[in-house]
Amino acid sequence: MAILTAIIGSGGFGGFTGWLTQHLSRRRSMVSKQDLDRFAAQLEKGDRHFQTLDRQDLDLGRQIREVKLIVLRQCLFARPRDRNAHESVLQSGEEYLKLGGNGVGHIRLTQLQEEYALRLQTNDWDYSHSPKEARP
Repeated sequence: MAILTAIIGSGGFGGFTGWLTQHLSRRRSMVSKQDLDRFAAQLEKGDRHFQTLDRQDLDLGRQIREVKLIVLRQCLFARPRDRNAHESVLQSGEEYLKLGGNGVGHIRLTQLQEEYALRLQTNDWDYSHSPKEARP
């Protein structure tokens, strides 16, 4: 009888141990409401960081645009010393206006375009003097 009890007891205890181990393993892999709440709080914190980054990106974009306008304005108002520089200044002026540059830049670009057309017409690329008037 003792042997029979030992066999049944060891089998029952082994089964119970197996069930307990399996149950604890499943429980460890389950996510609790507290875990979900903690994760949701971390996501909200991450969203706030992304909002901050978006604001900084907008501010940086405005600053970059302003710096571009300043550099293009300086190029636009520089006196060209040769044909290549003149063409470069014309490109800078067009970009300046495209970015929303002011009316003074528009006037300067018009002057440069007229001077370039005159130099092209007279084939005068000597920038040590003003271009000669074209004669019909």
